[in-house]
Parts: sequence; structure tokens; C-alpha cells
Amino acid sequence: MAILGSWVPSLWGDEAASIMSARRDWSSLGGMLGTVDAVHGLYYALLHVWIDLVGASPFAVRLPSGLAVGAASAGLYLLVRRRVDHSLALIAAVLFASMPRVTFLATEARSLAFATAAAVWLTLLLLRLLDKPARWGWWALYAVGMATGAYLFLHLALLLGVHAVVVVSELHRRQTATPSSYAEGPSAEAGAPARRFAIAWMTASALAAPIAVVAVRQREQIAFRERRDELSPESVLVMPWFMFAPLAAAAWALIAYGMVAAAEHRRDEGWAARRRLLVLASAWVVIPTATLLAVTALYTPVFTPRYLALGAPGVAILAAVGVSALPRRWPRTLAITALIGLAIPAYVDQRTPYAKNGGTDWQAVATVVEVVAEPGDGIIFDEQVRPSRRPRLAMYTYPDAFRGLVDLTLVRPHHETSGLWDVTAPLAAVSDRLGGIERVIVVSRSRHGVDADVAVLRRDGFELVERLTLASDVVTVYERNAKPRASEEARGSLLPHLDSNQEPIG
Repeated sequence: MAILGSWVPSLWGDEAASIMSARRDWSSLGGMLGTVDAVHGLYYALLHVWIDLVGASPFAVRLPSGLAVGAASAGLYLLVRRRVDHSLALIAAVLFASMPRVTFLATEARSLAFATAAAVWLTLLLLRLLDKPARWGWWALYAVGMATGAYLFLHLALLLGVHAVVVVSELHRRQTATPSSYAEGPSAEAGAPARRFAIAWMTASALAAPIAVVAVRQREQIAFRERRDELSPESVLVMPWFMFAPLAAAAWALIAYGMVAAAEHRRDEGWAARRRLLVLASAWVVIPTATLLAVTALYTPVFTPRYLALGAPGVAILAAVGVSALPRRWPRTLAITALIGLAIPAYVDQRTPYAKNGGTDWQAVATVVEVVAEPGDGIIFDEQVRPSRRPRLAMYTYPDAFRGLVDLTLVRPHHETSGLWDVTAPLAAVSDRLGGIERVIVVSRSRHGVDADVAVLRRDGFELVERLTLASDVVTVYERNAKPRASEEARGSLLPHLDSNQEPIG
């Protein structure tokens, strides 16, 4: 279900960054990572290999994320199953897989789905290491896995704090257990897992230190977030996992119910395993959230709601415990059905053509350009919007539609720079390129973003002959010394082509 319809939404700016970076040659990619986006470097390298094998269609580049969500769901089932029965583990896995943020990750060509899956499996590995004596090799695997996860997505390092809480909680439980209930071995050995975890923690931290240092040096790339007002109850309690207020209200109500039930049964041995899960899950949700909020308040803006998707497994466990606390089977079934039902609108909306980043419509732009353009035509893009919304990126996410066109304002392509994006110039600075060009396609997003370029076209004898307003962008066609057509006539000539390209490619 995670990958169903994943190809439908238009690719957007962050995914364009993934694709453009992954399609660089290795030396170009290395040069870029030394300047920007090093925190995504491992993912870009993996995507580079993947694209070489299967191509860069929307379905192809998003498929790994869908598979990662499936791996995370399976891992969460096994994780919860280590502590409680099959039914509660299944509930947690199902709630996780239906969570809107998780189904969103399945349609994103970014590293966060992989990081979430890694968080689940690393936590499962930690529980295995705490439950039974293990050789040093397994602890080394855990340390290397944590460090690798940090290179995949830096915020995964926050999981070390979560795991520290779990280790302390487990050791406390062992030290206070009665001889009849204590099966892990003599108390003299109770501290062995703590020592091994501490060594693994230090090893993982040392291995991950280089990417942390580089991230601090490259922090200016996220400085624009200082201008955003992202901190609000909705951004902290709704958007990270639920993305829909009614679902968030229902889920938090169940979580609160589970917490109250656990408090009421604090002396009930039948609830011991669920209490252990609540400690793990609460730390999984609270520690990353509190850390990002604190760093944002005190140092630099690092809080983005979608980054807290790493805590989605913890939220799913909390909700599953709440469901399990309901007194009878039919209320539990009703609660699960209600949560899934409230998540369905988000799932459907995420798989509509303009679901990304405020209505990105580059797939439609590519369709229109493919219809109206001919080899040798010029093309101009609006450069006055922030990078993730620049229509120029349609040329890299849907390249087939733009083959043979002359990029009139390009100065230096991105793969020949140490930055993420192309270097461009106003048309007025390169107006000599219009020589021999008889038709120009202009793609704009902001209200006056191409006014100066259009003025240059008109001075050179170009007239508007076609215009089509899409969900976010406007495509216009100018011809040299042509008789202008009515915009409605132009609109009618292009609209029949807008339903194409809706199937997975490659």
C-alpha cells in the first residue's frame, strides 16, 4: 500500500535536489558535498547507484522509500513482539504504516524513510543485546549502525539519547527484580550491558563526529528557516506524525488513555511489559522533539515537523498501548478502524498530482512544454522564487520534455559548480542568445518573476501567442513577429494534453 500511487504527485524541490545530486558524476558529487548538503551525502550516493540501475522516473526514485517504510513496519512488529503478544505488535505495525507522515515518506525521494527504518531496526537490535548476553561483535555492529545512520540522516544520532533511557530503565528493572522473576543472571553482571552500551555510544559518537562537524559548518544552508514561524502547537503535535487535526486529537486521546491505564496498573505484573514499551516509546517521541526545539530556540533553526518522523514508531507504540487498554474487543476494533479511517483522506490527498510543496505542478509543466515546444526553441524560467519552487527544476525532474530546447539564461549548470543549483543570468545580460531563436517558452511562478525577461523579448520583436495557467505555474509562448492570439484560444489548445503522464515510468 505504501508505494501505491507514489508516482502520481509531481516531484518537488527537495526531490529535485536528490535527483540532480545523484545524477552528478562522483567527482562532482564529492565537490558539492564539501560545500553543501553533506548531511544527505550517503543517500545521494545510494540513489546514484539506484538511478544507474533503474532510471530516474518518479516511480523509480520513490520506490526505495516505499520499500523502506515496509521494512520499518516489519521491524516495528518484531520490536514490539519482543515485549508483548502478537496482537499488540500487529496493532502497532498497522497504526505506524497508516500514519499520514509515514505514508507521505513512502512518496518522497529523500532519506527520511530510510532513517526511520534504520531507527526501528537499531532499536530492535538494542533490545536483543539487552535481553540476552551478546558477543562484542554485535555491540560493534550496533555502534557502526548508529554511526552509519547519522551519515544517512544526522538527526538519527538523537536515537542515542533514547537508547540511553532504555538501557537505564532496563538495568533499574533488573536490579529491583525479585529472584523469582529475575532470569537474566546474577546482579553482579547487571552492569555489563551498561558498560558495553557506553563503549558503543562513544564509538558511534566518534565515528559520526565528522558529519556533525561538517553539518555545523554548512548550517547556513538552513538559515532561511529563521524567517519562518514553524513553532506552534500544530507544528509540534499534529504535523510531525498526523498531518490532520482530527486524527491527531483521536490519537493523543488514546495515548493519554494508555498512560492513565498504565498508572492505574503500576503494581500489576500483567502490565509490566507494556510499561517497558511505554518508557521506550515516550523517550522515542519526547527526546528528539525536545532536543530540536531546544537547539532551535538557543542556537540555530533545526526544527522541521517532518524531521520528527523518526519518532513515528514511538507514537505508534503509544497509540497501540492505548488501544490495548480498552476493556473489550469491540472498542479496540472501533478505535483502530477510526484511526485508519481518519488517516485515509491524507493518504488519498498525498497521491494527487499537486500534493507536494503547496501545489508543485512540474509534471503538468513538462506535459505542456512537450506539446508546444519544438527542438531549437528557447526556454526561460522564473528565478525569483525560493529554490525549492523554481520551475527550472521541472527540466531536471522531467527531462524528456525539455530535450532540444535552448536554455537561454543558463550560465553554468549545477553539475559544474560546488552548489546544488544552476547559475543563471537575467535575459538582458545574455540577450545576444536570442539570435536565431524564433520562439521562446516562458515558465513563471511568481507574479512578476519574469517581467524583466519578457520586456527583453518584446523589445526583440517577440509577441505572446499561447498562455496556460496551471496549478502553480504559468506557461507562455512567445514568437518573433507573430500576431498575438487570445489567451482563451491558447488555453483551449493545450488543456486536452494535461491528463497524460499519470502512470509509472521505468
